[in-house]
Amino acid sequence: MNRRRLTGFAGAILFAIAVGQDHAATQEPAFEVASIKANTNVGVAEAIAVQPDGVRFTAFPVRSLITIAYRSEGIQRFDQLVGAPPWIGADRFDIIARAREADSQGGIQSRLPALLRTLLRDRFRLRLHSETRDMPAYALVVARRDSRLGPELHESRIDCSPGASATNPDPDRWCGIRAVGGVITGHAVSTGQLAGNLSGYPAIDRQVIDRTGLTGRYDFRLEYSPAFLQQPGDIAQNPGPSLFTALTEQLGFALQPETIRLPVLVIDNIDRPTPD
Repeated sequence: MNRRRLTGFAGAILFAIAVGQDHAATQEPAFEVASIKANTNVGVAEAIAVQPDGVRFTAFPVRSLITIAYRSEGIQRFDQLVGAPPWIGADRFDIIARAREADSQGGIQSRLPALLRTLLRDRFRLRLHSETRDMPAYALVVARRDSRLGPELHESRIDCSPGASATNPDPDRWCGIRAVGGVITGHAVSTGQLAGNLSGYPAIDRQVIDRTGLTGRYDFRLEYSPAFLQQPGDIAQNPGPSLFTALTEQLGFALQPETIRLPVLVIDNIDRPTPD
């Protein structure tokens, strides 16, 4: 094979590789169309609506998008985002995104984190890397030395197996955790699920790790005053106990401070998107 043919052959190989790489890139989960606009209306609540072929975010700060996109890597709280500019928590955006057909098959919800990663990279120019750092946390423990649990916590008899709802359509026999105002209700949940749920409350403001040693599933009802820490002297606005006190008095648990190693995302770069 002469040099000219060799050069042409090598060029053909490089072209094929480039085409293959470009084809692989197009297979990355990505929204087909995404409209992003700033929302400056402070009266609008943060909301998300997942649809079969897309998703709509209303008044969403970018830090919420990042935690959704990287939850599988253990990112559950905003303090696990390090080095980010303040605007990612202050600025809010309306995003209407439609997925490509390939990414909407089988339900978009399972693909949403990957779709959001691509959106954040392409539209917000997000660049980051992962580290682990010592972070303040709470351990959920049994409060009493005799291991007796609280009066509002009971072993669950609800069947949460797949098909149980078909044989028993009782609407009061749902499984999981629901919170409305100052009432948290749990059906057939583990203490690990309770600990994870508590991590999201402003009054706790730390990661919560299950250290109870309990392996069962429980039903519970927890009542507390959500505004307790904001206005502790206002009796009329704070008729109930704090979340810490309610956990001990009603469920028999306590939160003990500790330090644990947690994954964090170090933000190397992020830009406000160009509105469209």
